[in-house]
Amino acid sequence: MPDTSVDPLSKLTKQQQEDQIQKSEIDISDEEFYALIQAIPTPLQSTSLMQAVGVEYQSSFILDTDESKKANSWFSQSVKLGIFGADMAYSNVYGETRKSIQYLTSIRGLADKLKIGQFFDVASIKQMVEQKDNLDELINISQMNFQKMNDYLQKQNRGKVSVAMILGGWVETLYLSAKVATLEKNNEALFENVSEQKFSLETIQLLLGLYASDKYFKIFKEEFQPLFTAYENVEVIFTQGEITYSEDAEGNMVAEDSSTSEIVFTKKDLEKITKAVSNLRKKLIEIE
Repeated sequence: MPDTSVDPLSKLTKQQQEDQIQKSEIDISDEEFYALIQAIPTPLQSTSLMQAVGVEYQSSFILDTDESKKANSWFSQSVKLGIFGADMAYSNVYGETRKSIQYLTSIRGLADKLKIGQFFDVASIKQMVEQKDNLDELINISQMNFQKMNDYLQKQNRGKVSVAMILGGWVETLYLSAKVATLEKNNEALFENVSEQKFSLETIQLLLGLYASDKYFKIFKEEFQPLFTAYENVEVIFTQGEITYSEDAEGNMVAEDSSTSEIVFTKKDLEKITKAVSNLRKKLIEIE
């Protein structure tokens, strides 16, 4: 944890303070913010699905860690930190320990540039990465560390740094999911994983609105629009059912809802989404 006896902003250069300090343009509580980010699937959830259904690891899909050297602005550092986090998760679930640790090193380097390296305990995370069977623990610790880091950034009015990380991680996860689903055209689980990201689009738009006047968020919003359009024909059909009640073996009341939902999603939609998210990812990576 950061040293609370020292002004946390004193670690930032004058230029960093000018670039990063900005109050949210929408009045939102910490509880509301966490509700937003919890609505977005974590990279580990999506990448675990790929491994679980037997899809081979695709090293050509992930971003080279050398890209961290090109990250000069706070936005590029934050977005690439999020991208590397997703790629580390992808590599880790496949047991690619060496690659995962390379990402971890790059993540720590970017975090140090952003003056938040204290939230990335390389030794502890490396130990969990090497153990491979601690996926749930890794997810929990990652979420706890992010919450602590976000609290820290919010107190400094640097919330847009954590939002940029979330956006980078979400884009990379969708990119990986779409690319893998394109390879495995008949895998229903992978298809559903991509189609269900439609539920995240509104959340992403809300997050972008928190710092709408920032020049980088303006770029992201503009480049995000084709992806939003690509999801337009993806429909969620909800059929209202009945709720029935019964008792279980221990005498507890159990409710069962027979309502169902169906997602209408075609291979044409997948092609559009894959193209749109690939272009968005490319644009984000090019920002230095």
